[in-house]
Amino acid sequence: MAKIKARNAAGVRMSNADQPSPRKRVVASGDYASIGSGPGLIQRHDNFDTLVRDVEHWRAVLTQWEARIARYEQVTAPVRHELHAAWREWVFALDEATLQPAFARHEREQLRGWLLEAAGALLEGEDDAGVASVANRHADPSPAAPGDGDRAIHEAGEVIDDALPDWEREAAAAAAQRAEWAAQRRAAAGEKRSRQAAEDTRQSLRDVYRRLASAVHPDRESDAAQRARKTALMQQANEAYARDDLHALLELQRRAGALDAAQAVAADPRRLQHYTALLQEQLAALQSRVRQLESEFRAATGLAPGSGLQPRKADRQISAETQRLRADLLGLRRQIALLRDVEETRRWLREERQNP
Repeated sequence: MAKIKARNAAGVRMSNADQPSPRKRVVASGDYASIGSGPGLIQRHDNFDTLVRDVEHWRAVLTQWEARIARYEQVTAPVRHELHAAWREWVFALDEATLQPAFARHEREQLRGWLLEAAGALLEGEDDAGVASVANRHADPSPAAPGDGDRAIHEAGEVIDDALPDWEREAAAAAAQRAEWAAQRRAAAGEKRSRQAAEDTRQSLRDVYRRLASAVHPDRESDAAQRARKTALMQQANEAYARDDLHALLELQRRAGALDAAQAVAADPRRLQHYTALLQEQLAALQSRVRQLESEFRAATGLAPGSGLQPRKADRQISAETQRLRADLLGLRRQIALLRDVEETRRWLREERQNP
């Protein structure tokens, strides 16, 4: 019988042929009529529209991954809890077996090795005073700490050349000071630009929020049903504004019958730049969170590191992982029961030595 090894419980874009020419698009749709037919500005609007679609797509992917992670936890948590308890029982059963006089010294050492392996895996996941106490009793004595005479006497350090003339040292120090001041000025200028850009972006977001709030404010609605609807929209707008969620604010504008995304940014090309920056930040944050969840899922289910796993394909992996955990639990319980039979345990230990 092979021993179970210890393991921690742990938007589709159109092709160029399908797109109308920039001038025809302005005349046909009217979305960008107020900004003229400049191809550069129209391209920036196209990029903005693409970002809106990308944010919507990755938000949907994130929602799917969050649902899979929640399902994984719900399905596997009870089995992992049972398996964790079985590993603890395995450690204590091995501890008791090492005290049996029927086992030879090399057999007890073999059992001790299994105990330390399982206890180490358990203690990596959480503190467990009982397991730690057993492991400490079976651990090898710690080697003596090296004395002062064994420590390195010399440490690496900066060598100062005292042989240089005073004027050369002073010139080098002055040059270093000028370089430091220049770096500080550049850093201060960059920080000032960053603060201004952040304020401009925040002001642009505030403008979108104010237009939306003006359109959906419930106090201006006399119809009770419409007032309830706008109250819900207003609450969602407040939440989206609090988390700087431009995409959600634009979507709320569409649902409220206010300006659509193109009209909301067409009036001011400078604000379009700020809106684009906000959406780029949102997109990067969404993609980063998706990668994080996928990485955690791969680690939890034993998949190789990587990216690109579709959330819908994770369902099969969840089922397979649940089956594997149940098989581990069954096998571990059989091993615990086997330890009660000395002769069967000795035969098992012999097979392990012959087939390591």
